[in-house]
Amino acid sequence: MLQIPATLGFFIFGFLFLRWTIWLRPDLLQTAFAGAVFALPDLLFVMIGFVVFIVLHELIHGVFFWIYSRSRPRFGLRGGYAYAAAPGWFFPRRQYLVIALAPLVLLSILGMVFVAVAPIGALYATLFGMVANAAGAVGDMWIAFKVIRERRNIVVEDLGDGMNFFALS
Repeated sequence: MLQIPATLGFFIFGFLFLRWTIWLRPDLLQTAFAGAVFALPDLLFVMIGFVVFIVLHELIHGVFFWIYSRSRPRFGLRGGYAYAAAPGWFFPRRQYLVIALAPLVLLSILGMVFVAVAPIGALYATLFGMVANAAGAVGDMWIAFKVIRERRNIVVEDLGDGMNFFALS
């Protein structure tokens, strides 16, 4: 269900992060993409960057689960996606919004700062990682939207492959 928005997000975030990079480092960008022929080491570096962003994304979720619960989160892979979860813990709306959106916000900001100082070889991997992270966070954004839209006072339990919303009385 989220694959179409994620694909659309890939192009939207790609455009936005590329515009940021062009604004920040126009000379470097012209050099970096002149000819736009990628060598095998460039592609390997991009793939490594992609994996690093996935790991960082889930670690950030995990850090915030730990901050709010003081309990070790559960990490895993299922059905082609990585996850961090905290089954048995029930997070109030604001805490859960931080948990859900922290990887998108933090990795986007850190990536945008890193672009300012990144060596040319790391530019491709950084941009691709930023775009993939933001597009991949579409599920996090969807859950955040559902949490915000809920009018009742709720807590959220994150199971990794699903969520439980509980209304408080």
